Parts: sequence; C-alpha cells; structure tokens
Amino acid sequence: MDPKQLLSRRNTMLAGLGAAHFLQGPAAAQSPAPPRAFYYDVRQFGATGRKGGNATRAFQAAVDAAFAAGGGTVLISPGEHTIGPVEIKSNVTIHVDAGATVFAGRDEAQFPRGRARGLFFADNVQNVSMTGKGRIDGQGVWEWRLPDQNAYTTRPIQAEIETARQAGLDMRYYHTVRPSISLVAFTRATNVLIEDITLINSSGWCMPITECDRVFIRGVHLYSDLDKAVNSDGIDLVSSKNVLISDCVLFTADDCISLKTRKNGAPIENVTVTNCLLTSSSSAFVIGVETWADIHHVMLTNSVIRNANRGFRIAVWNGCTVSDVLFSNLVIDLNRRHYNWWGNAETFNFVVWQESQDSPLGTIRSVVVDNVVSNARGTSAVIGPPDQRRIEDISVSNVRLNMMPENTADKRATDALRVEGVRGFKLRDVSVKWDETKPEPKWASAVYMKGVDEFEIEGVNARQGLKDGKHAAIVLDDVTDGTIRNSRAGNGCGTFLEVRGQRTKDVFVYNNAVAKAAKKYDFQDGGRRGSITLGPPPA
Repeated sequence: MDPKQLLSRRNTMLAGLGAAHFLQGPAAAQSPAPPRAFYYDVRQFGATGRKGGNATRAFQAAVDAAFAAGGGTVLISPGEHTIGPVEIKSNVTIHVDAGATVFAGRDEAQFPRGRARGLFFADNVQNVSMTGKGRIDGQGVWEWRLPDQNAYTTRPIQAEIETARQAGLDMRYYHTVRPSISLVAFTRATNVLIEDITLINSSGWCMPITECDRVFIRGVHLYSDLDKAVNSDGIDLVSSKNVLISDCVLFTADDCISLKTRKNGAPIENVTVTNCLLTSSSSAFVIGVETWADIHHVMLTNSVIRNANRGFRIAVWNGCTVSDVLFSNLVIDLNRRHYNWWGNAETFNFVVWQESQDSPLGTIRSVVVDNVVSNARGTSAVIGPPDQRRIEDISVSNVRLNMMPENTADKRATDALRVEGVRGFKLRDVSVKWDETKPEPKWASAVYMKGVDEFEIEGVNARQGLKDGKHAAIVLDDVTDGTIRNSRAGNGCGTFLEVRGQRTKDVFVYNNAVAKAAKKYDFQDGGRRGSITLGPPPA
C-alpha cells in the first residue's frame, strides 16, 4: 500500500480514538496512548523538494525522529532533493517515493577522504531498509585524460596495455572527478532490505555491503555510464554472509556484482544471485580480487548477461580459498571495451595469482559451471601457478560457446578455452563454434590444457579456430591421468588431438567421432605416441 494511504488511514484511526476518548469520559484517560507516528515525511522537517536547496538536515532530522520513536519510515515525497551524507539508524526504513529524486551534493567537504561512508550510510545497526520507486542520483563526473605515470605497474594487464599501444589505440581513458561517493553503504548491519529503488550515476562503488548479515536486495535498478564511470561498481559484498540478490537490473560500468574479503575481515558465505539482468564494462559477476578471507557457498543462477566485457570471474590474489561455487542457467552475450577495462569479452576467468611477492598463494576449489549459452570474443581461462595445483575440482558442462570476432582493434583472443595448473578438471557436453564470416587471425584451439592432472573430456564438439589453421581442436601439453571420450571433430577440423610435453602420460582416448578430422592425432614438442592409449582405461 502507498505510504500516503497508510498515513491517511493512521490519521483516521487517531481521530476515531479521540472520539472514543470523548464519549467514554475521564475513565478512558487510563487507556494506552494512541499509536506513535510510523511515517516521517522529510518535508515536515524542512525539505523543500527543490534541487537547489540543501536538504541534509531535514533528512537527518526525520531519521532521528523515527529512531527516537523506536523506529519508522522516513518518507521522501515527490520532488528533487539535494543532500550530503545521511546516517540511517536501527529500525528505520528510507522510502523514496515514486516521483522523488535524491541528488548527491558535489561539495567535497561533505565527503572527506578516508571515510567509508555513502550518501545514505549505516554502521552497526539492525533492521534497516531502503525502498520505493524513486531515484537516487550520484551526479558523478569524469574526465578524459592519460593515466598517471605507472598507474598499472602492480596490476596484471601490462600485456593488454602493450597490445593496445601497438594497435594505435588512444591511451586516454576516463577518471573520476572527486568527490567519489557511494549511494547506499551499510556496514556491520543485520537484517537489511534494499528493494525497488533506482540508483544512477554513482561516482564510487554504488552499494557497498560490508560485514553485514541477512541482506536482501531485490528489484533494484542500477545505472552508470558504460564508457565513463570507472570504479562505479554496482553491488560490492565485502566480508558479508547470508545474502540474497534477486530480480535486479544492473547496468554498470565497473563490475555489476563483486564479492571480496577485507584484510583481517570475516569470510563471505551463503550468497545467492538469481533472476538478474547484468551489463558491465568489466565483469558482470566477480569473486575477488581482494581475497583476504575465504569465500564459499556462492551461486549465480538463472540470469542474463548482455553487453558485458566478461561474464563471470574468480580471482584469488591474497591467499584465501574460494570454494563451493555454482554458475548455472546463464545466457551471455559479450563485447570488448576500451583497453583500460578489465576483461577480454570472455565467458569466464578463474585465476590464482600473487598480488605481490609477499602475498600468500590461495586456492580455488569445487566450482561448477553448468548450462550456459555464450557469445564470446575472448579466451575463457582457468589458470593456476604452473608448478603447483592451486586450482582443484572444476567442472564445466552443458556449455555452448560461440566465438565471435573481436569488436576492437587490439586483438587478444587465441583459444576458446585455456586450462593451466589444475588438478581435477571435467569438461562435458561442450560445443565450440567459431564465426566464419570474420575469423580472427590469432584464433587457435578450442581447448588447450597445460599442466593439468586428473582430467576428463567428454562430449566435446569442436574444431580449431581457423579452418585452414595449423592448430589442433584439442591440445594436451604436460598433462597426466586423463580421458578423452565420446567427443566429435567438427566440420573443417584439421587435427583433432595434439599431444605435447614429455610429462604427458596416462591419457586414454576412445569412442570419439573423428572421421571429419584431416588428421586424428599429432605429437609435437616432446609429446610421445606412448603417452596416450587409444582405448579405455583398465577396469
């Protein structure tokens, strides 16, 4: 029911109580006091509804009044309101009514550096909500310029930067003009509801949720400029647990949904994201890269990813374990972005890496990718350290991967899927199709596996990237203890399987339909015929 109707009903009820008191006489004075006011309209506390005014004090006064009464709803009625930071307190709901727009002020003095606060913020609270059909506008501003010197020296995109330079790209990109503001920021909050509101033009992380428990985010619309809005993540879950995100439309420049753990912080656990529409100039969904504590029991399901620079990612940089993760029932369509955005228009990317020489190595374990249709332009990858098996038990099944030509000049794509440094990898019922109208000259193999132990390839239908290319459909390099079965060489396949590396052994190849391949098997770079057996493993 509309809050105004509820407020009218309350006034009618109070009038009835007053009449009852008049009829009953003095004895009624001993009866309980009338119910308190549940709704606190910011206009009653001095907000004018005009953008040019400063409504910060009025908003905060309404929140404080609701809190003093034991809780209630602060009603932001239709109009334009400009504010600085407003603190939400326990048992208080902020309801942004349809027709209301709340603007973030651009006075940097209101948002000093080092304060992890947003436009609406709460710390150490319980039972707090942001609801309504209205809009919150961060009024973000960005400038187009070259990066600061050595801006990316500690980040693993040096190869991408050099590729962009060689391709003659404009090396400028957008930078945030301060203040950098989050629109909704909850810290150490329990029982949080964020529902139906629209958040646009955030100049920082739009919605950081830090060390919170029991968080429900549903029906939310987020928007930021896909070219300009650097660092404008959508929803950032930081060291939080028991989180459900559903039925949201997130259209953000930086990561749509990001899960990360802070230094000396709590783990992330029990997170479900479902029934969402996601668009991003970076990753639609990412776990990491800040991974100081474990992250586990996470699901991304039943969602559509469109016009993103990467589908989903797990990046462990700081030594934790990411485990028990499911990606399922996803429809994905990807496009490359300007070189500064992280991502290659690949379906997924799982990587264990050290942020610095002193960073411990982490682990990715027990991850399932299932039932995915993806139009991609980059190489999907599962990459662990070459001499250790820090990635374990990965399953990719029921995937249709369509490799499309890249839509930028700085070409990056090679293989459709590359797997390195993994123990326990299953690839089942996967089809790789390469675009034939505009093939990319760097396209190579459908599947390239290096340094992988204990693997299964079953039901894969593929060929190499270029019909007249020298690469094989499947390449095994220094792998052990695996099987390739019930797979098929696609139309135009040159070599079906290439075996490399002196370490390769105990590989069984059988029941594959390879009649369409010009060459069934090839052995290169130390690969030996005796390293594979054309038949099933012994019972």
